[in-house]
Amino acid sequence: MLDLTLQIVLWGSITLLLHTLVLYPLSLRLLPRKYDLDPPEQPDNELPSVALLIAAYNESLVIARKIGNSFAQDYPQEKLEIIVGSDGSTDGTDEIVKSFVDPRLRLVRLDGRNGKPLVLNRLVAETQAEIVVITDADVELDSQILRKMCRHFADPRIGVVSCGWYIMPVTDAVFGGEGEQYAAHINVTKALESQVGGVSGGTGMCLAIRHSLYQPFAPGSANDDTTPMLWAVLAGMHAVWDPNAKAYEHASRSFREEFRRRIRIGAGNFQTLARYWRVLLPRYGIAAYTFTSHKAIRWTMPFLMIAILVTSLVLAENSTLYRGVLVVQLIGYAIAALGALLVAFRIKLPPVTSLFHFVAMNAALFLGFFRYLKQGDRKFVWEPTART
Repeated sequence: MLDLTLQIVLWGSITLLLHTLVLYPLSLRLLPRKYDLDPPEQPDNELPSVALLIAAYNESLVIARKIGNSFAQDYPQEKLEIIVGSDGSTDGTDEIVKSFVDPRLRLVRLDGRNGKPLVLNRLVAETQAEIVVITDADVELDSQILRKMCRHFADPRIGVVSCGWYIMPVTDAVFGGEGEQYAAHINVTKALESQVGGVSGGTGMCLAIRHSLYQPFAPGSANDDTTPMLWAVLAGMHAVWDPNAKAYEHASRSFREEFRRRIRIGAGNFQTLARYWRVLLPRYGIAAYTFTSHKAIRWTMPFLMIAILVTSLVLAENSTLYRGVLVVQLIGYAIAALGALLVAFRIKLPPVTSLFHFVAMNAALFLGFFRYLKQGDRKFVWEPTART
């Protein structure tokens, strides 16, 4: 009886892992297309008013460049405002923002450390724009991104639009070309999800939301990108990912920094799952399928990997098949360990270093789960990653 239970756990875990990594992306190509991700451009007089919201904490190294990048948007000047929310900055960020003289730009100062979601709540309350666009201070926006994103809102079914994610090549980055390849994979997968009417997650790099759909983030919120996409589902609307609306970020230079960031993201993911588990219910149709396959199962992958390793280890004693399953895993983890050594010496050798990053990011997700259990819904205040 014990062996049967272990076999069910083993093969069930393998099936779920293979589904989210292999079968799910393939299934998206077989589903009927419901939405065109390249709708026609809108003339200036039909474009909605937009507020570009930038939550900033000690961003003196990049905030001037970000404001200049925001001013460079090809969007009707009378329909665009830029609001910077300084979250208790102490490094001169406020002074840099004030040095720009432009009626489109405003600074909102918040005392203390509130965290990005609560800063966004304040900034949304400061504007009457039809569309609010969340963006990060260290992200570079393509000059056409607002036009590309806002054209989707001509369709009243659309509540949220996420930009495409692109990595700027950095020669000494810890991920290098691997990060670019992963970003390309994400863009393709999420574009397919949008076309079939599903939803998985957006990106806080640049996320456009109907003002009427925006719901103030609850205290303690840690996830400001996937959550708005789920608001759209619960409101009976669609959320789309537009790979033609391009936002760029630098690849991580430090593995330690990226690992810590992934732990924080993992904690936020589990918080989101706990708060919005009802989107997994069948009544949400294709959105439930995509959220389950791309997010819920993906977030449990560390536990699936542990389950596969432990059950195969126990079953291997009396079975050649399960000894083989165990050996394949051990070889994979050995290659990942070699990849860790290469990364330590800043040597890139895909797929060896790619396998290491896969294992490491799942380890960070695993630790993020326990961080969420420890921290619960207490306020998440993230430190920005190192700027250059």
